[in-house]
Amino acid sequence: MVIHHVFANRSNAGDWLAAQGIRSQLAGVPVVTHLCDAPFVRRTLRALASAGPGDLVVIGGGGLLMDYFAPFWTGLAALQDRLRYCLWGVGAVDLKREDSRLEPGLPRGLAARALLCRVRDEHTRGLLGGPPLPPAVACPSVLVLRRSRRRGWGVLHVDNLTTVGEAEYEAMGRAAARFAARTGRAYRETNNLHRDGDAAGLERVLDLYRACDAVVTSRLHGCIIAVATGRRVVAVSGDWKIESFMSAVGLGDWVLGQEQVDRLPELLGRLDAQPDPAPALARARRAHRRIGRQVRDLAAGRP
Repeated sequence: MVIHHVFANRSNAGDWLAAQGIRSQLAGVPVVTHLCDAPFVRRTLRALASAGPGDLVVIGGGGLLMDYFAPFWTGLAALQDRLRYCLWGVGAVDLKREDSRLEPGLPRGLAARALLCRVRDEHTRGLLGGPPLPPAVACPSVLVLRRSRRRGWGVLHVDNLTTVGEAEYEAMGRAAARFAARTGRAYRETNNLHRDGDAAGLERVLDLYRACDAVVTSRLHGCIIAVATGRRVVAVSGDWKIESFMSAVGLGDWVLGQEQVDRLPELLGRLDAQPDPAPALARARRAHRRIGRQVRDLAAGRP
């Protein structure tokens, strides 16, 4: 018996942290890793086609429910009748200014056939059919992210230019840099990507968060990493998944739409009033540990 764990890639900090969160709950079980980013899809589907009848496929986490990953999901659909599989921590990418969704019937059909389906946010749950699915639980990356003991004093701009838009990206950078200068903080930037796809590259990204105390972001995992490491955060959202996560951890008032980017200085100026999301994170971690037990039971053939 083997678990085949499928996730996007190791060069995006959010995708790899989500995968690490899942793997942290599979200790003692043989696990083979597969990637489903575009260059790896054919190889991964060939491997899954060769999975044994007692093997289990675990797909997650990351924003895999989007049109970019359609070749993987289409290939999985062709194999679904002969695979035992779970969806764990996957989420939809639902951009506001362009259509990024999969054809609806594809993910809904796969979710209905899964032995277990726990998505990462309520927005994704609604797209897949809502109430019939169990409640959403925050991205499994929260399992491997903890509040940093390093105090940090700086502002980190975590950008996603293509999602939020060029004008908004530039406005965010200006507002964050001005706030940093006015408050005596260092100003830094990242897009959460590290080309080498290795542990050292991931640590370099995380060190940027540890060195700051405030994050301005248009990336979901800018929000997640900031919240989980104890940094205050303001988000500008070009994708509905950001509102969904921030609302789930009690920070819905700290998200701006793209058309509201001019309010960023106002929210930065009252970051000290931001509530503590720690209780929501603790609930999410407990939920993921329960999911991990379910997955291990499924892998072992226990009902």
